[in-house]
Amino acid sequence: MLRKRSISRQVLDVTYAVVFVLLLLPSTLSQSSGSAGAAVLIGFGIALAIRRRSPRWSLALAWVLAVVQMVSGVLPLSADTAIFAILYCSAAYGDNVVRRLGLASAVVGGVIAALYLAFVDDNPFGAPTDAGFQEPRLLQAAVLLAALWAMLGLSWALGRLAYARRTAIESAHARELAEVHQARAEQEVAIEQERNRIARDMHDIVAHSLAVVIAQADGARYVRALDPAAVDTALTTISDTAREALSDVRVLLGQLRHSQGDLPTPGPGDLERLLDQMRATGLNIDASIDAGDVSLGAGAHLALYRIAQESLTNALRHGDPNAPVTVAIESDSAGVELTVRNSVFPGLPAAESSGHGVAGMKERAGLSGGTCTATGDASSWTVTAWLPTTTPSTKGTT
Repeated sequence: MLRKRSISRQVLDVTYAVVFVLLLLPSTLSQSSGSAGAAVLIGFGIALAIRRRSPRWSLALAWVLAVVQMVSGVLPLSADTAIFAILYCSAAYGDNVVRRLGLASAVVGGVIAALYLAFVDDNPFGAPTDAGFQEPRLLQAAVLLAALWAMLGLSWALGRLAYARRTAIESAHARELAEVHQARAEQEVAIEQERNRIARDMHDIVAHSLAVVIAQADGARYVRALDPAAVDTALTTISDTAREALSDVRVLLGQLRHSQGDLPTPGPGDLERLLDQMRATGLNIDASIDAGDVSLGAGAHLALYRIAQESLTNALRHGDPNAPVTVAIESDSAGVELTVRNSVFPGLPAAESSGHGVAGMKERAGLSGGTCTATGDASSWTVTAWLPTTTPSTKGTT
C-alpha cells in the first residue's frame, strides 16, 4: 500500500536516493563485485526513494537485495548502510504490521548478517572449515551480532520514537481543532439563544404595546362624541404605553449593538400595573392573586410577567370582548401557578395555538425550570404556567 506523500517530499526522497547512488557508484565499481555490486547499489537507491512512500515495499526490496548479495557472493558494500534508513522509515511511517516486520527484520537480519560475516568465506552455502567453528570465530560472531543489533535496533527505535512524536502532535492538533469547533458551536448556540431571547422580548413588547394602543385608539374614536374626557384618558394611556415600549425597544437595540444590560426585571407591583393597564383598554379582568410569601428568582418573575402579558394581549386581540377574562395566581412551597382563561370566538383556538406568542411563553417557562400549556376549545382559551421557587421543587411537571 502506497502512502500519500506531498510532492515536495517525494522529490526530496528521490533526490536523496540519486545522490546516494552517484556518490557510492565509483567505489562500488572499483571493487571486485563490479556490475553485481552496482546493481545492488541501484536496488538500494530505489528502496531509499520509496522508503517513506511505501515502507512495506522498501523493506521487502531490502530483503531481496540482501539475499541476492549473499547468493551472488558480493562482499558487504557501503550501499548496505541504506538498510538503517529503511528500518527507520518502516517504524516511522509504516502501519502496525510493517513496524513489527521492521523489528523482526532487525533481529533476524542481524543474526543472518553476523553468521554470514563470521563463518562464510567464498561460498556462502559451502560447508565451513573446522577452524570456522573455533572460539575466535564464535567470539567474532557474537561481537558482530551485538554491534548489528545495536545499530539496526537503534535505527528502528528512532523511527518508532519519530512515529510516537508525530502521532502525539497529530493528536494534539486534533484536540485543538475539536476544542475550536466545540467553542464555535457553543458560541453559535449562545448567539442563537440570545437572538431567541431578544425576539421573545421584542414580540412581547411590540405586540402588547400595539394591542393596547389600537384598543385605546378605537375606543377613543367611538366615544369621542359622547365622552370627550374619555378621549383624553385614552390618549394618555396611548402616550404612556408608547413611551414605555420605546424605552424597552431602545434597551433591546442597545443589547444588539453594544451588549448593554438586560431589561429591568418586573416585580409583583408591575403585575398589578399590567392588569390596570389592560383594564384601561376595556378588557374585563377578574383577577385572583395569591402570591403568598414564595420567593421567585429574577428569571421566574420575568417569565410570570411576560406570560401574563402575552395571555392578556391575546385575549384583547382575539377574545370575546363581552366576556370577562379570569386571571388566577396561586402559590405553594413548590412554586407559583398562573392561569389565564378567556372566551373566544368559534374556531380561534386552533389558529392561536400556532402563533409565536405561545411558543415564546413555553420557552420562557422552560428556561425558568417550569412548564406552560395553552389549550382551548370552541368557547374558551386557557393558558396555564407553573414556575418553581428558588428552593428545590417538589411539584411534578406534565
